[in-house]
Amino acid sequence: MGHGSSRGVLLAKELWNLAFAGRILCLLFATSLAVGTSASASASASATDLVGTVTNGTTKKPAAGDEVVLLSLSEGSAKETARAKTDTAGRFRFTVAGPPGRHLVRVIHQDVIYEMIYVGDLKRVEVRVYDVVNKLDGVTAVMDVQRFEARGDKLEVKELVTMRNASKAPRTLMNDRSFEIHLPPEAQVQSGLIQIEDGQPLREKPTPGEKTGEYYFRFPLRPGDTRFAVVYQLPYNGHAVFEPEIRDAQERFVVMLPKSMRFEPKAAGIFRPMPDVSPDNVQGTAPVTLGQTLAFRISGTGMLAELQGSRQQALSRESPAAHGGGLARPPESPGPPPKPPGPSQNHDSFILVGLTVALTAGTVYFYLKKRSAVARARALTSTHDRHLGRRTAGQRGRVRLG
Repeated sequence: MGHGSSRGVLLAKELWNLAFAGRILCLLFATSLAVGTSASASASASATDLVGTVTNGTTKKPAAGDEVVLLSLSEGSAKETARAKTDTAGRFRFTVAGPPGRHLVRVIHQDVIYEMIYVGDLKRVEVRVYDVVNKLDGVTAVMDVQRFEARGDKLEVKELVTMRNASKAPRTLMNDRSFEIHLPPEAQVQSGLIQIEDGQPLREKPTPGEKTGEYYFRFPLRPGDTRFAVVYQLPYNGHAVFEPEIRDAQERFVVMLPKSMRFEPKAAGIFRPMPDVSPDNVQGTAPVTLGQTLAFRISGTGMLAELQGSRQQALSRESPAAHGGGLARPPESPGPPPKPPGPSQNHDSFILVGLTVALTAGTVYFYLKKRSAVARARALTSTHDRHLGRRTAGQRGRVRLG
């Protein structure tokens, strides 16, 4: 009886211990499950679905089968986080993990890139793409801005040309030489930039052509404005004569130089002072007609006052773009990826400071529009074929040094 009782007590203790251990295990399991569920819920809460639609702006229909890439942007880098293809309705979907930030949606349609940047917790985006052709009407030059600075025996010219694609129906022009520029034979090209609408400029030097002074960019002209900038230097003995190239009727020309330098147009009444645009000497034309004489002579030396303050600021702090920021080069432009503008030691940053979007699309445009309303009414128009690459009336930019 005593032994049986002892064995019963021991068995009861073992059962109690097992039951207690089981409760502990259940508690641990429940706790881990709750923690896992909470973490999962937290992760779900920090991830959002980005739904997008790609529309073909040429056909007005959904763009099916286009490749879409999502990139996460941070200072100095762009990291691909997802990739997809649009469905038959032109739709795509990404799950964006992490807190709201800065992202870029890149769509590739017929080998041309279209991009949009969004910031924050955006849940829906729409991207418009266009069919690509290698010849196109409705592409014209609308403004040519040239800035001059002279120091010692060197004359530096910063030239920016705004091309406008107003094609009907809208399409993207892409060929081996979508934009050409003719520089003086003595020109030494320092750098170049390309800007699509108001996007971040891409640094790219133009490619030399077969003829001396001929340069070109192989870059798509999407509907809207695309700007091409070139910085070049010339030997200088104190004076030089320039004859800008007229690409299209109704194009406008702006010349900017320090007030310490002298500007003398060959024909009177073509250029007019624009004192409200800059502290420097700014001369602009009304919309020109084919065959007009735009030749002018410059003399003296000096640096543009408008750029001096910006240069000093750039020298005192390094630009974030100098660390390799910016967007990767589109695949339609062969060669190494273009680099974003660097610090002020590069001519590229000077273009960014001086050849601004506001100058080509804002202040100058409205100033000229106001000043030349009568001249525009009298200006002759042309219905000539404006295929890009065809030279207008055989005119090319010329310069005579000395």
